[in-house]
Amino acid sequence: MFKDCGFPYYICGGFALELFLGKKMRPHSDLDISVFEENRQDVVELLLADGWSVYHRAKYQTQIFTGDDPLVQDVRVIWAIKLGSPLIVKPLEGEENLYDFEILKSQTEFNFIEIVIDTKDEHNFLLGKQLGGDKFISRALDKAILSKDGIPYMAPEVVLFLKSHPVYLTHEFHKEKTPGDFAAIIPALPDESRQWLVKALEVAYPEGNSWTHELKK
Repeated sequence: MFKDCGFPYYICGGFALELFLGKKMRPHSDLDISVFEENRQDVVELLLADGWSVYHRAKYQTQIFTGDDPLVQDVRVIWAIKLGSPLIVKPLEGEENLYDFEILKSQTEFNFIEIVIDTKDEHNFLLGKQLGGDKFISRALDKAILSKDGIPYMAPEVVLFLKSHPVYLTHEFHKEKTPGDFAAIIPALPDESRQWLVKALEVAYPEGNSWTHELKK
């Protein structure tokens, strides 16, 4: 679907870790794909043209029907589903085009994509979620995005940095799988990638992060 889309994209999340390791690690509820900010409208139009129902992901979901919908300009996470998706959207009573959701099972068909909108400059991938404001941690683009068998994917140290956020370590939906992802990847992580992750965690969490100690062993 994305191979000839005409704009940069890459697999992220758990499937990116599996591409790095070259083996299956665990079940997944969705397929995570990232694009950059300048391609928000492009990816929405691609999804709509391929028959996906597209939603602006927030506390509650709002459906997007066109690529030029004003919602697209500020969206950070997009959910796209097809019939049979493990993501069930439920209309909020008394609200127009506003939905709650429930994830019922692991994904067994290609019917649920989470699109994450990322930021870059000319040479660097920019990570700012953990820092807030206008501060960023950076990773050179050619190190942040790798490729295997022609499939672009987010480097494992970048995936782990994003997964170091407290929500992934404490939220009921994530807390069981996140430590397993960390444990599976760290032994295979190249030394330079490991050192970058340590420094990124120290900047993002100056008060300390449970993974930093493990990485320094």
